[in-house]
Amino acid sequence: MKSATILPVLAIGALLSGCGAAATDCASQASRDVITSIVREQVEKAAEAGLAAEDGTKLASASKIRATVAELKVLIEDIRTTKKDPDSTKRFCAGTARVVVPLSMIQDADQTRKLLDMSTVDNLLEQAGLKRSADSVTFDLEFSVQPTDKRDKIYGEVEGAAPMFTALGEVVGAHLARREIEGASQAQAAEMAAAEAETAKQTEAAQKADLDLATAENKLANQQINTLWKNLPEAARSQLLELQRAWVRKKTADCNIEASGVSTEAMPKEAARLRCDTRLTMERISELQSLME
Repeated sequence: MKSATILPVLAIGALLSGCGAAATDCASQASRDVITSIVREQVEKAAEAGLAAEDGTKLASASKIRATVAELKVLIEDIRTTKKDPDSTKRFCAGTARVVVPLSMIQDADQTRKLLDMSTVDNLLEQAGLKRSADSVTFDLEFSVQPTDKRDKIYGEVEGAAPMFTALGEVVGAHLARREIEGASQAQAAEMAAAEAETAKQTEAAQKADLDLATAENKLANQQINTLWKNLPEAARSQLLELQRAWVRKKTADCNIEASGVSTEAMPKEAARLRCDTRLTMERISELQSLME
């Protein structure tokens, strides 16, 4: 769907002087001026729309946007007349719009879009049908120009260029929003870092509490097996001593392996080892108790 934009501007009087209905030349300076003005106005509107937040606030004032768009050098080149009527002063034209964008503006826009996880400026321009070469952006432009009946103004009309204006407006908007977006990104990163630090602190506290519990349980289990071992008849202890030592070595090896499979972090790994030790110790207590029956 094509879009049309109309904007009147004052033309150079000499170009429109004379008797009768004066025809307007597509390539005249007056025609170039009116089309250039349309391009600037539409880029301004696109930038302003892109800089408006959902709550109605704007990241940049209209005057700031206008001043930034003024940094763009707009040229209408390779102009040709595509249609004219001898009985009409309106001329249908085609040409190439070349917009020179400061490289610093493009770099700012790229940085902002990166922070927002958006595609690069080159990708944005390409998708909109614009061609970029260094700091120049070009696109085909169809337009028409016509003087008023009084021949003191020219009306220009541009067709089908809305995507190009929108893309250029996004570049301007991203350039102007860079500091705001960087500030928000840094604030968000700080909040995330603080949240991660708090989570790590809470996790460490929970792991410490769990380790303390596992240590207490293991201490109690060892006290129980030591007491049971002392209460065994001396003949039974002598008979079971080598077997008991072998059980201790196996328990240690098995629990180290089990703990390594639970976690690589020090405290959770040690808690797992202690619980394994406690479990096997309690099983051994039951075995020793059966020998005493």
